Order: sequence, then C-alpha cells, then structure tokens
Amino acid sequence: MENPGLTLDNKSHRWVIVFLGGLVMCRLLLLLFAPMWDPSEARYAEMSRVMVQSGDWITPHFAPGVPFWAKPPLSMWASAAGIACFGPNHFGARIFTFLAALGLLAMVARAARHEFQSTAMGWVAAALLMASPLFYYCSAAVMTDLFLVLGTTLTMVAFRLALETSSRAWGYGFFVGLSIGLLAKGPLTLVLAGPPIFVYCLFTCQWRQVWQRIPWFSGTLLMLLVSVPWYLLAENHTPGFLDYFIVGEHIRRFTVAAWAGDKYGSAHSKPIGTIWLFALLATFPWCCGLLAAPLRQWRHFRSWLMAANGRCLYLLLWALWPLVFFTQARNIIATYPLPALPAIALLLTEIYWRRASLAKAPRWHPLHPALVGVSATVVLLSVLFPFIKPRFAPGTERELVHCYQAHRALNDRLLYFQKRKFSAEFYTCGQVGTIDSLDVLEQRMQGPGRLFLAIDAQYFAQLPPTVQASFSLLGHWGKQSTLYQQRNATPHLTIDSP
Repeated sequence: MENPGLTLDNKSHRWVIVFLGGLVMCRLLLLLFAPMWDPSEARYAEMSRVMVQSGDWITPHFAPGVPFWAKPPLSMWASAAGIACFGPNHFGARIFTFLAALGLLAMVARAARHEFQSTAMGWVAAALLMASPLFYYCSAAVMTDLFLVLGTTLTMVAFRLALETSSRAWGYGFFVGLSIGLLAKGPLTLVLAGPPIFVYCLFTCQWRQVWQRIPWFSGTLLMLLVSVPWYLLAENHTPGFLDYFIVGEHIRRFTVAAWAGDKYGSAHSKPIGTIWLFALLATFPWCCGLLAAPLRQWRHFRSWLMAANGRCLYLLLWALWPLVFFTQARNIIATYPLPALPAIALLLTEIYWRRASLAKAPRWHPLHPALVGVSATVVLLSVLFPFIKPRFAPGTERELVHCYQAHRALNDRLLYFQKRKFSAEFYTCGQVGTIDSLDVLEQRMQGPGRLFLAIDAQYFAQLPPTVQASFSLLGHWGKQSTLYQQRNATPHLTIDSP
C-alpha cells in the first residue's frame, strides 16, 4: 500500500507559494530589464527580429544570405511572434519563452500532484525547478533549450500519466511532446526520451500496458504531420539543410573535438565528463538534497526505486540519461543538463514527501532552510546586479549602443571592427556593420557623416597612428567594446532621436 507521505501545514504551504511567486516575479523583472547577452541569446533574438523583418518564417538567417541550419525554428518562431506583437524589445523577444517556462512548471506540478496525491507537493516541485539556477536563467532567455525541455518534459510526463490513468489525451500528449522537441532541437528529442522509457518498461514489464494505452499508430501519424512538413520545406527552401543538420549537428558535433564544420561560431571543446560538473552547477544548491535519498542499503534503495509502479526508477532514468548520453560529448555548453532538471525536481520532491514514513525524519532534506537561503541569495543578487552595475553588465553592447544613439546625427554610422556583436544588431534593428579589414575601415571613414567605431582597446592600439588620430574616445563599458567617434567629419545638423 502506498505510504500517504508528507503534507504541508498551511504556513509551510504559504511559504512555498511565496517562494515560487518571488522567483517568478524576479525572473519577470530580469526579462524586462536585463540586456540581451552575447553571443547566444542576442544571436537568437536578432535572428527572430530578422525573421519578422524579412517575412521568411521557414528558414532563420544567421546573416544576409546565410541560412541558419543549426537548429529548427520553434524557439525563434516564439520570439518572432513576440516581436511581431510587441516590437523588437526585451519583452517581445522573451515573453513567449517565459510563458512556455510557466507551462513547463505547471506540467511538473501536475505530475507531482498525481504522483503524491498532494497539491502542496505540486507547488514544491515547481518551486524546486524554478529555483534551479540553470532553469531560472533559461526560463526567459531567447534560446532553443527551453523549448527542447518543454517537449521532453511533456513526453515523459504524458507517457507516465498515460500508463497510470489510461487517459487517451495523455497518450496523444506523448506524441505532441515529441513534435515540440523535433521542432525545437530535432531528433535529439527522440534520443533523450526513448532510452529511459525503454529501460523503465524493461524493468517493470509493462509492455502490454504500453501497447494498449499509447496510441502508437495515430499518435505517430500526428507527430509526423506536425513536424515533418517543416523539415521538407526547409530542405526545399535551402538545399543542404538536412545533411548539415542531421549528420553534422547530431553526430559530428558530439564525436569530433573542436568540430570544424560549425558554420555559426566556434565549437566548444570540453574534457569528457564535463556534463556532470555542469549538472552540479545547474542544480546547486538543491542537488545537495539528493544526499537524503536512501542510498546506503541496496534493499532500501531497490524498494524506493520500485515503489508506486517504479516511480523513482522512472524519474532516476529520466534524470540520469541526458547526463550519461553527453558524458562522452566534447562539444557541449552549460545548458546541456537542462532536460534532466524537471526529473531532478520531482526526485527531490519525492525525497521530501517520504520523510513522513520514517520513524525519525532526518534533519537534512531538499527544503532545508540552508538550501532555501542560498538559493534566495543567488536569485536576489541576479536581480540586483544589473541595476547596481548596469555599465558593467557582461556580454552585451546595450550601453554602447545607447551612447551611440545619444550622440548620432543624420548619416552617422556605427561600425564594429573584428568582432560581430548580435546584441548591437538587435538594439539598432540591424543598422550596424562589422568589418575585419583596415582597408575597409579607411574606405568607410571617407563616407558621409561621422563614423562611430566599436573596437576592443587592444585592436585600436594596433591601428596606424593616422587612423587613431582620426578618432576620439567616447566611452568604455567593462567587457564591452570601446566606442570611438570620428573627429574630422562634420555631422548633419538634423539630430535623430535615440
């Protein structure tokens, strides 16, 4: 018989809701006021803006005439829809990603309510997920990862609930989740969801239930009808897409160190096993709550895994497989553990819920005040920093662009030397150029109006003295480029407003 587990008293219940609400509100503030970060977030935001401007909603473009084949466009569709509705600003670019994150939180809460028959545990699971540093960041960042996790989470939650409830709707939800993942990140969705489900069925011997309760034929047809048309349109629109995306992005990227085929940046070569370090950082401090799991005795651990129709086995496989899969990968970034985070949040909720079954509840648990305090401090600092030190916000050109807009006149131009900055393109709606040649720079200096040059100080020092003498320093903003204004050009008298 299933242990009734732990429920929260009214005071604790209120504090969990307040904690979750505070996290959501803090992230909403960052959505509105935090700058677009270079390179990843600003890159996807700028491609989304260009999608709206060009009217090409089939293939995103990395640069004029250069299609972006690295990812399917679901996340960019979402950002482009926001930009089309609200304009090319922080809110427009990020709002639909944020709404998708709220939907993901609701999905995890729904799974927890079903598993533990407790609304309070649903709030706990959602709070633990939102308080994970990686999810907190990605919940309103213009990136593909959040939509991948939306797809994999719906897939995993729907599969479990379809088996538990015999619901036809959840059975189709399984395939809708796969469709979302295929349009967000591609076949990786199948790789992340398939093996955990197979191993779970292998250990629990539920093959008959899986066959009867999942609408395999009609569901697969639904998945193909939703996702395949875009792949065919994309290949027809820009031939060569399928070869680059399927073979390059899904095989060579993870097996070839410093993969030279990356068309859109540099490969991220890391030591084998780095994904586990990323996972610890992504879930800190909440990962410390996993120490309360019954790991010391195999008998207790096996019983814990198989209770409630293998609930913890399912969650553990869901949490571990993305990390195991990427262990051998060399080209990875810090967001790769994200698909494991919903399962980790549910595991932590389960550990906390089962404390009531112990004769003497341990002091250490996933909602220990020390963990809550550390998490709240990290969130508070993340909100306050952009307001306290806006000039030194790392990885964005927002302040430089604002300075240029405050000084510019008609026919003035902003030019970046050596390094392309997507945030500058986003904030100027594409009215910025990038060059890497001294000859081109000297040609541009002869054009009408003044030239505003954004360049790293080390590169400026290497320019010929005659070129350096043509510019005066306007400002420097921490890790951003330094902005120089051309001296010997006379601006037009009509001033554009910023």
